[in-house]
Amino acid sequence: MNKMTALRFRSVRLSISFLCVACCILPATGYTSENNNQHSIEQSIDDVARTYHASLLYIFSQQKLINSTQGNKSRLFGSALTDNVKETYRALFAQDFPSREDKYINLLLKHMVLVMEDNRTLLLDEHISYKGFIPAIFAFQLSTKFRERGYGINIKFTNVRSRIRNTLSAPDQWEQQALNTLVKDQNSIILDSKASYQGQPAVRYMRPVRMTPLCLNCHGRPKDNPVNNGLEESQWQTKDRTGFYMEGWKLGELGGGISVVIYGENVAGYDESN
Repeated sequence: MNKMTALRFRSVRLSISFLCVACCILPATGYTSENNNQHSIEQSIDDVARTYHASLLYIFSQQKLINSTQGNKSRLFGSALTDNVKETYRALFAQDFPSREDKYINLLLKHMVLVMEDNRTLLLDEHISYKGFIPAIFAFQLSTKFRERGYGINIKFTNVRSRIRNTLSAPDQWEQQALNTLVKDQNSIILDSKASYQGQPAVRYMRPVRMTPLCLNCHGRPKDNPVNNGLEESQWQTKDRTGFYMEGWKLGELGGGISVVIYGENVAGYDESN
């Protein structure tokens, strides 16, 4: 990270608390505006990131239902989905869900529902016992919808280039620099209110994601792979259930980051003093 770029970053300290749930996404306190009466762009971008964060956790928590070949799956769709994401948010951050008056939150909830509808046939299939619809897939599809529709806001779950599986989710230069910072200090978020994106003024944000025990099922060592349970070590598979080779990552390492950028007309006239 060059000196000029480093000066533009503001690192907001976080308190990371561990939940008694198995997930790759850990909660953190968010940004608080100095003017509580002003719902600033900084607050909006943090609300979006945490809502996205909560949705990934909810999809993670529903893996057993997602992969089942029978049963009522209504809580994966429509208003039941968004209600459960809101409840997950409240449990995760111990605070009320952001106002639906925020256009970005509305867009995010709407497109979560669209992603699940796109996958309805797969999710309701009675013959496929492993659907492969993991949080990373949900995150990528949700991010793609935002990018393709040109709302002036993009969201992405990414990682440093040396640790990325889906190259379509690879970090851009700003994200790589932010991730490099988080590798050294996982108790911070990165907020850059003087950034640019595609040649336009932008506010950019990166939230850390830590490795937890369940992450190791796919990203740890062969002994962490559930498909190897009960097998002799000589019979262990080195690929996870999704078909990727396991990387040997460890607990406490940075598992990636949630990147949000608001750009263009959406930040025109933005006053940093907010």
